[in-house]
Amino acid sequence: MMSGSLKRSVSLGSKTASDSMDRFLERHFLFRKHIVLDASSLFRAIAEQVYDTQMLHHEVRMECVRYMFRKRGSFRNYVEADYDEYLLKLEKPRTAGTLLELRVLCHLYRRNVVLHKPFDLGQLLIFGDSYPETLRIFVDRQGHFDSVLTMSEIETAAVCQAVAFKMLYERVFRLPDVSLAVEWMLYPETFKWGTDLEFDPRGNVIRLVCSNGRSYQLDRPEHTCCVLKNYEKCPFHNQKLELHEGNFRSMPVSCMRRIFEQNCLPFCFTVAKSLNPYMYRNVELSCLIAARREAKALNIYTGDYNFKVGAKCQVVLEANMHCELSICHIQAIDKDNSVCEVFVEGQGKLLTVPYNSLHPLPPSEFKPWDRDPKRRPKLPGLLKMSTMKRQFLQMENASNSKFRCKDNKPHQNFKNVASADNKISEMLPTQYPPLIRPPPVHDNQLVSLPEPMPTAIRRPVFVPPPFVPPGLMQPDQRFMQLHRLMIRPPGPVFFIAPPGSSPPPGMLPVLIGNSPLMIQPANDTQPPPAEF
Repeated sequence: MMSGSLKRSVSLGSKTASDSMDRFLERHFLFRKHIVLDASSLFRAIAEQVYDTQMLHHEVRMECVRYMFRKRGSFRNYVEADYDEYLLKLEKPRTAGTLLELRVLCHLYRRNVVLHKPFDLGQLLIFGDSYPETLRIFVDRQGHFDSVLTMSEIETAAVCQAVAFKMLYERVFRLPDVSLAVEWMLYPETFKWGTDLEFDPRGNVIRLVCSNGRSYQLDRPEHTCCVLKNYEKCPFHNQKLELHEGNFRSMPVSCMRRIFEQNCLPFCFTVAKSLNPYMYRNVELSCLIAARREAKALNIYTGDYNFKVGAKCQVVLEANMHCELSICHIQAIDKDNSVCEVFVEGQGKLLTVPYNSLHPLPPSEFKPWDRDPKRRPKLPGLLKMSTMKRQFLQMENASNSKFRCKDNKPHQNFKNVASADNKISEMLPTQYPPLIRPPPVHDNQLVSLPEPMPTAIRRPVFVPPPFVPPGLMQPDQRFMQLHRLMIRPPGPVFFIAPPGSSPPPGMLPVLIGNSPLMIQPANDTQPPPAEF
């Protein structure tokens, strides 16, 4: 058991409260837990004290409306306007709760309440003598509600919060020496007076003992994961890594401790405060503020009244006499946020409605948008022939301008010409042959003209005879021109044989020239004359 000298006082994990009302409550061992500034502050406070979570604030609102509908005779006298319209308006998240809804919820959940006001220690309101529990609610002059916790509740909540975060970081993330890291970050004076190591019978380090009496159990590498990006460089998790640090093989230092030796932090201070059982953080408020800041920066709709184009929400139509909500999708929003165009699912129409008639979906039905949508990869565009011609002409003009002599003399610098030819040949595409320039001509020098290219040698091409249905071929027809609609037998369409060879069986010889392609039937002995 920890001694009294080692026990610390529980704090809120933040700086000194700037609000004078908070300092007034803290002097009497009461802590005000702030709730986000919206119309659901009362229902969030009740949900946290009844269900231990603020996420069920919408369910608490709907339970309040249903209870008021059933107990119409008990609460009708507290409402000056039409009672049914008041309930329909209370269903919407934009409507803020009042002291009447606080009375209704106290009867619904069988609780009494201690109502705190500015610079007041609280007033006990008893709604039923048989109600076993009591709620603590703070209400300011603007009608905003917050939760009030006592010192015993703060201590219990801090331990529960630390246990939850330690299960996450030690059991799920499997980080080594988490408790030591929290002490190193929040209470660095613990290690100023020196530390000592405790070993097991095998010579392994199992505990770090501080001079003030605190001790921290050190984790083994087989039960943890490496914090570094490259675990192969971590001697704690990679036993094959050769170390040249003396006796560190028998007592390896964990990667978490190496991070602190390099004056770095493994996680932020807010996480360290949540892992500390002597500090209680308002995690719900911090998460909501961070989520709203991120949504505003990325222009994301998060299910509140800051609607975006394309969001799915609810709308109150003027034609609906019962003020029921219809599901719609926002198509356009005016610049002044006064009018918007929506598509109503039930009617299948595009309607123009006031912006104030829109309401978000219930939290159970809302699905957040994908913040990283999948994008199709852009396919490389095809190069047009006109673009290719223009690029080739630009390269050719650039090459001609480089070889043009400034003084119009026949001599040139051969080194520059050769280097320019190499650069241009690299710029040209692969299907074009490299530029070949003739050598310079000097006086009294014979120039040998290039030999003409040899003429192409005619080679026989053997084409299989086309299959023509009987009755279509005339008896006096000697030659038939190939057509794309002719039915061809299976097999190769043509076969090129070397010169002087005989055609394969079933193939007819055809001569290729300037004349159209013709086929010689098998019963003819002399081929038609070819024109060249």
